[in-house]
This record gives sequence, structure tokens and C-alpha cells, in this order.
Amino acid sequence: MKKLTALIMFLASISLCISCEEEINPQYVFPTPETTPTVTITPVEKGTDYITLRFSVYYADACAYLYTEGETLSKTLDQIFAEGTPIEGDKVDVKIEGLTPATAYTFIAGAKDERHGSACVPVTIITASDSPESNYPKRMKFEAFERTFSDGGVAKGYIAIADLKSNTKLRFAPTLLKPAETPTSAFESFKALGKGVPFALTNGGFFWDGASLSLCISDGEVKSIATELAYPTVNGSQIIAYPVRAALGQMADGSFEATWVYCINNKPYSFPSPLNNDELTETYMSAPPTTSTAGATLWEPKQAIGGGPMLVYKGKNVAMDYYYREIMNTGGTAGTSRQPRTAVGGTKDGKVMLLVCDGRGNNGSNGLTLSEMADIFVEMGMDYAINLDGGGSSAIIGYNGQVHNMPSDGSQRAVPTVVVISEMQ
Repeated sequence: MKKLTALIMFLASISLCISCEEEINPQYVFPTPETTPTVTITPVEKGTDYITLRFSVYYADACAYLYTEGETLSKTLDQIFAEGTPIEGDKVDVKIEGLTPATAYTFIAGAKDERHGSACVPVTIITASDSPESNYPKRMKFEAFERTFSDGGVAKGYIAIADLKSNTKLRFAPTLLKPAETPTSAFESFKALGKGVPFALTNGGFFWDGASLSLCISDGEVKSIATELAYPTVNGSQIIAYPVRAALGQMADGSFEATWVYCINNKPYSFPSPLNNDELTETYMSAPPTTSTAGATLWEPKQAIGGGPMLVYKGKNVAMDYYYREIMNTGGTAGTSRQPRTAVGGTKDGKVMLLVCDGRGNNGSNGLTLSEMADIFVEMGMDYAINLDGGGSSAIIGYNGQVHNMPSDGSQRAVPTVVVISEMQ
């Protein structure tokens, strides 16, 4: 009897299923699932006393945010809208200022439409510290230096070093300015170029009447060429000479190298030396080098800045070996005396170093000779280094856009080229 009852129930269930299947309306449209509004908070930039956040709002009629000091914050959606600041737009950047340095802040936002609400997960962000090392990207340092020499001379200034291979967001960015600008002005202008956030900036190569006399290459494009003429004096008369001068470049693989450059048809050619120029012996090339000159090679760095003379070559101090051969004494570089100076160096494994030294009594500093400056680059492990424009041009800007040294003119000079270390965000 139990078996018969089970069989009857089984047959009934099959009949019911068939009946249900036949009654399904093939024209039936399932309702579209309702979308819950959301908002995300993304940190864009932080400083010692501010944080910039990006609020991205999705499927919402309204959005608001609030924040507090500390690492915890719990609010209901109603509290966020009652106490917080409204957000207008789907993607909005908000700069929140007046914060305490080196302090954690937690931000929370809520989004809602007419029927649904959703508070996002709180985001905690710590402002940058007042201490300089905390205000720079990873694998970058910016610090003061001081050297005391046996004759009682003192050199004071600043060094910035960045490891561009360890932190691939860092950039070495020589930049041509038209018109010339002061370094602090150039720091602000650089922000709009799309080449990252600047963290250190120095003056670049030599110039005259606001126009660059030194090589500048940005993203593979030659922005200014190295000077093609110099005017040394021989037997009391000024002559025309053709200087082959040092430049530092970052190559396609990220490594740095320095070479001697002369520009031919507005293109930089590398040479194995400054060729046959020497102020000490008053001997000079009678004609400019050409693409057929022995050793001439088209030089194609991605980024480069020129100046002179070569300070460090393959890890050795060569400042006085090439000072007179690059015809630098004629231009007033005063390489054997202590002066305010700027220089840049690099390594084969992608590190770059900027150095600015005060002089002429400013900041209690006598300055550096070219050879003394080269010694610092060797000490810091640089494979190559070149001298840049010095004297009253020497200036270095830090993360906050302020000049850190004391330019010898008493104020900053407007310069046509700068060297920037920046970080892509």
C-alpha cells in the first residue's frame, strides 16, 4: 500500500511540473535589478597641512563627506548628510587644508538616491611630516651638506639624490623655459606640463641675455643646442673657437652617461674628448667638428642637460683635466677658486644627483672649486657628473616650492633651463 501511495504522489508531481511549464508566459520580462549608489575616495596629493581627495560618485542623486582627526570614524548615512559637506558632480577633487602635519585623518562619504543610501568604507590618510625626508618620494633624498677644508674654507649647500630605477615613478626632467623664469616660478610652471609633481629643481646650463647656450633635451626632443662658439684670447687678441663641452643624459634604458657634445645641424654629436682645444697652451681647432670627425657619433638620450666642464667620468674626478680643454676659463667659470656652484651627476644604474653650493659668504659658505665639487660626486658614488651654470644663478628648490639655498645675487636670477626631479602620480 505504501509503495502504491508513493507511486501516485510521484506521478502527480510530474503532472504538476508539466502543467507549470505550460503556463509560463514566454513574453514575461524580468525587472531590471536596482543599482545601489556608491562613492569612492581616492587620495590624489598630500602635503604637510593639506590633503587632496578625489570623490567618484556612481548612481546617486546626492553625496556628502566629513572627516575627523584619528584612525576611526563611524557615522550613519543621515549623520553624514546632516553634518558633512555636499559634493556636486560625478568626479570631484577637493583640497582640504589647515590639517596637522604627520597626523592621521579619516574621511567618510555617503551617496543616496530617492530610495536607497550607501555609506562608503572610511579612508584613513596621514599628512606629510614637517621633517624634510618625509616630504619626498620613496628612493629620493633632499638634504643639506657641509664640508670644511684644511685651509679653513667652508662649503654649505644642498644635495638631492633619486633612484629612478627603484622608484619607476620618478623622472629626470631637463626643461627649457620660454621666456626665462626664476627657479621658484619654474617650479610652479612645471606642474602644468604633465610630467609629474616636482620635488627638486635647480638652474640648468649657461645662457646669455635670457637664451640658453647649453644643450637641453626633453623626451627625446632637442630644445636648445650647445653653444657652437667661444671667444678665448690668444696673444692679446680675441679669436673664435669651437668648444666641445660636457653633457649628461639619461638613455632609453634608464642609465645615465656623460659625454662631450658639439651640435651639428642642430643635432648633438658625441665625441670621446673635447678634441683639440686647450686654453693652457692656447691651441684651438681651426674649424668646427663635423660628422666625419674621428669619433663623432649621433647622441640620442631621452633626457639631457649640457654645461661644462666634465667633473666625473667613469667614477673619477676629471674636473681639472678638462676645464681648460672645454674652454671654460674664458667664460668666467673660475674653476680653481671657490664659488657658488650647481652640478648634476648620474650612475649607470639609474641614480641622479643634484648639488647646489652657496658661496661668497652667503649662508656662511665660501663655495667650492670644480675639483672639490667633483670629489663630492665621487664620494656619493656617481659615475658621471658635469658642472652647470653657477654664481648668482645657483639655486635649488625643494618639495614646497621654496628656494633652500641663498643665491649670491641676493635674489634669484631668471634662467632659461632647469633640471627637475619629479614623480608621476
